[in-house]
Amino acid sequence: MCGGDVKMFSVVYVSGFTARYLLHNGSCDACKACLIYETPSTTNVYLGFKVCSSTVHSLTYPTETLVETVGTAVTILKGMISEVAHLDTVKSCITSAIKESISFNWIRLTGCPLHHQRTEDEIVRIVTRISIPWWCKQKNESLGEATRHKAMRRKLQILSHQ
Repeated sequence: MCGGDVKMFSVVYVSGFTARYLLHNGSCDACKACLIYETPSTTNVYLGFKVCSSTVHSLTYPTETLVETVGTAVTILKGMISEVAHLDTVKSCITSAIKESISFNWIRLTGCPLHHQRTEDEIVRIVTRISIPWWCKQKNESLGEATRHKAMRRKLQILSHQ
């Protein structure tokens, strides 16, 4: 599997998790139809790897539109997080940018107008809750071993003087 495939797998997996979460916490048949496929599609071929490696076959197969939306939201987040990561309002900045940039009308058109806002809010919330900590972890790892050791020595020095 190449790097692009791994990224696609991650987006499909998070999309399936999002759909499963939304449907588990109350929804209707119209919402279900716009969020998941009953059987795997070509987009969900990536989930086949996880199903084969799992003893429990409980993955949810997201629709291509949901996968596109989650992928676009992650791209928006990755494109701006470096600029807002230092702010106390990082999550709200990213949430606003995602909601302003992505059209969630597909939920209203193919899903349920009653659950449209909740579905939109949860998609954005899940993307930010997963992607922001992931970005922080990647950023911290990119600092390198020497920087981490230097910081650890400094913390130990501070703690030993208390």
